[in-house]
Amino acid sequence: MLGDYNIPFYGLKEDIHKYNFETDDQFFEFFDNPDLPGGELKIDMNLNRKASFLELDFHFTGFLRLICDRCLDIFEYSVDFEQKLFVRFGEEDEEQSDNVVVIPRDETRLNIAQFIYEYAALNIPVKKAHPEDENFKSTCNQEMIKKLEQHQGASDTEEFSDPRWQALKNLKNNN
Repeated sequence: MLGDYNIPFYGLKEDIHKYNFETDDQFFEFFDNPDLPGGELKIDMNLNRKASFLELDFHFTGFLRLICDRCLDIFEYSVDFEQKLFVRFGEEDEEQSDNVVVIPRDETRLNIAQFIYEYAALNIPVKKAHPEDENFKSTCNQEMIKKLEQHQGASDTEEFSDPRWQALKNLKNNN
């Protein structure tokens, strides 16, 4: 499956070459990251072949399936972003920076699956929540939100039923 993301660059003329790739849930399952259970991406990539390096310009569109931090349901998070990667030729595989890698001089192809996955993962927002509707109301699973609120209320009352907590509360009130 990941072989679909191989780019044979040996013999390519020094010029810009266009490629198109797609991902689905099966692609993301391969990387086994619970924070990124799936998604459907279309990747348009331009490979600019130079004598001593490759320049890859990626354009990603589609959505990632994420788990909502509020209600724990999976939702679709729209993405549209670009990334650039420089591939230099050297003695052995090496990652020099976030967007520069070195591959052996005798390599004839490049598999970009790991780069696609990493670029997608880097676009996961810090706060993952269902988007709001046109009335600015949460589209979270309301049944789950109610259960969480009930649980939160129960834990607050249970906390003070313990006599140790009550004794601490009395000490606080006396000061």
